[in-house]
Amino acid sequence: MKPTLPLFNRESQEFAGPVPGRNCCVNGKVMHRAGFVFLAVCLAVEASNLANPAINLPPARLSVGASYHAGGYTITNLEIPAIYNRLHLRCTYSPLQLINFGIDAGIGQIEVGSYTGRQDTFSVFHGKVGFSGGIHLKLSTPFFLNNTLAVVGIGQATYLSSTDADKVSYGGFDGAGGAGLQVRIPGFGYLTGGAHLYLIQGKNKGYNGSEGEFSNINNLRGWVAVDFMPSLKGDVKGKPYATLEATVAPGADLGSSVPIRELGISFSVGWILPRLYGEEFEEVE
Repeated sequence: MKPTLPLFNRESQEFAGPVPGRNCCVNGKVMHRAGFVFLAVCLAVEASNLANPAINLPPARLSVGASYHAGGYTITNLEIPAIYNRLHLRCTYSPLQLINFGIDAGIGQIEVGSYTGRQDTFSVFHGKVGFSGGIHLKLSTPFFLNNTLAVVGIGQATYLSSTDADKVSYGGFDGAGGAGLQVRIPGFGYLTGGAHLYLIQGKNKGYNGSEGEFSNINNLRGWVAVDFMPSLKGDVKGKPYATLEATVAPGADLGSSVPIRELGISFSVGWILPRLYGEEFEEVE
């Protein structure tokens, strides 16, 4: 018998359990569509890993890199654990002072935990690798307090889809927005910390074609990013960067029932190219 998914009752907002002989899709604690659209439009924006790096590039700069993100989330009102894995190539451009935007493209994979209903236990969803891509936007104030502190805002929107051997699929869009303070550490790089809003608007499909929707439960997270970024002063060949980033939500758990839950970890490495036009030298501020 093929694995099934629970049937959602839209009127009572509860799961009624499986229908014998039928594979139905999860329709969980669904996020309001208007809220997701509002977030995406306001941020003009990926989701999951936000910054990579968190620092804004100087004008006329281009950075290229690769990032890996593993995020543990809780989806539907049944609080089912899910893990998103993403490996992206990322390109960021700075057209103006304190404004950066870019694109992300790569692969992603989704895992969804097992669920015990009123009549049956539903197996773990282990998706295959699929396409993942998105866009991101970074804004920043000039540094103040002796050139050591700035206020930053970062947003992104990402698409991800994953299908298993039985043609059951999970996918859709997620969006994230973060705001916080950034501290410049001379000779090392930057430390950024603040609040992170993360929203999933997903759809899933059973092997028989039945469809449903799902979203995440915990939207607000803490966010911290550490950027190693050498000074670009006098730079004519470009410089490398490396970023380590983490987000934590209420109910965070590591290594109990699932490897990570309500935690997100990202790592990115890349190269900041020489200035494309205009002034020959400048320093990241």
